[in-house]
Amino acid sequence: GGADAALAALAALVGGLRALEAGDLSIAAFGDAVRLLHPFQGSCPSEAQLEALARRFTFADEKTRCGALLDRALDELREARLRSAGRAAPLQLVLLVSDGRFDASARARLRRAQRDAVDAGVAIVLVLLDRPGRDSILEMRSVAFDAQGGVAISPYLDGYPFPCYVVLRDVRELPETLAAALKQWFEFHHAA
Repeated sequence: GGADAALAALAALVGGLRALEAGDLSIAAFGDAVRLLHPFQGSCPSEAQLEALARRFTFADEKTRCGALLDRALDELREARLRSAGRAAPLQLVLLVSDGRFDASARARLRRAQRDAVDAGVAIVLVLLDRPGRDSILEMRSVAFDAQGGVAISPYLDGYPFPCYVVLRDVRELPETLAAALKQWFEFHHAA
């Protein structure tokens, strides 16, 4: 299910970042609340630490408060930058693993958080865990009503709050997907 895919994605992301010697890493779970599971400590968690972290993900929350996660992530990254004062400014990246389904009211907040991240020099890359078929995010539609009561139907990803995202349908494709996400991140960072 989605929980297994998210945990497999987390394990692959951490393994890839560890192999790249990417530097500090923090891991948070989010749903009804944001829980910091692994604060910045100067290293990626070991396999044993990652297994212990995985048991702390519940996937039982009623809501997904992605805006609160991004607010917390930007605060944590800001503090990490302050701790690294005197050294070269760190490249900072938020890899967000989610099903990518956000209600219309959350989209405005997520767009603001995305702009705040860009202003802070932080790139956000969303790894969308997708389900092929009718439930695919690529097949979803958004419905909006205008002031005259007319209905407008558009693809769900039109006006999506994250400009950098990759759609992952099979966790086994994560290494290639991670490579694509990191490529987007580097391109974003060099363009900014």
